[in-house]
Amino acid sequence: MRFWITGSIGIMAIGVAATANAKVVTTIVNASTYNTPYTIDTGGGNSLTLSTIDKSAYSFSPEAVSTGGGLEVTSLGFPFYSSPQPSVFFANRGGDIGPTTFIGFSSFATPTTIQYSGSESILGFRFDSGSGTQYGYADFTGSNLHGYRVETTQGASVAIGSVPEPAAWALMISGFGFVGAGMRSRRAVAAAA
Repeated sequence: MRFWITGSIGIMAIGVAATANAKVVTTIVNASTYNTPYTIDTGGGNSLTLSTIDKSAYSFSPEAVSTGGGLEVTSLGFPFYSSPQPSVFFANRGGDIGPTTFIGFSSFATPTTIQYSGSESILGFRFDSGSGTQYGYADFTGSNLHGYRVETTQGASVAIGSVPEPAAWALMISGFGFVGAGMRSRRAVAAAA
């Protein structure tokens, strides 16, 4: 029994250490862009701003994007892609954003409608970090920006996965708390016996 607990703690420590050294940085936002634009600042004057410019009830393109500095966006919504308006890569298709992304990257100085962004959507981006090109993506549904991920290794693709909700983090942390409380109560019972 003691070996199982010690082994489990060791595996958890390795998992935490691996997470700390991860190459992808996830930022949870959960902000509405309906009334106020939201800007993702990637540093070095590079930025991505999401806003809602079409607020009609039946809009199929409620979200808009504008870029600053050298940041460029891409979307893999083929065959719906029609430049200069970006389409979207729906989150449930998987894949990644990176140097092998087959549709080109574009910059948009003024807010430009993102086609078909009423459902869960991914908008890829790239920017020059000063030491190389980095890739990332924003994850949103309509005018709700869930978050974004950036690959910190220059020139490497970032795999598309859902940005975890704060409730998921809270559930995971409370689960660790319950495991710890259970371990303490077992020690107390063993000591009393």
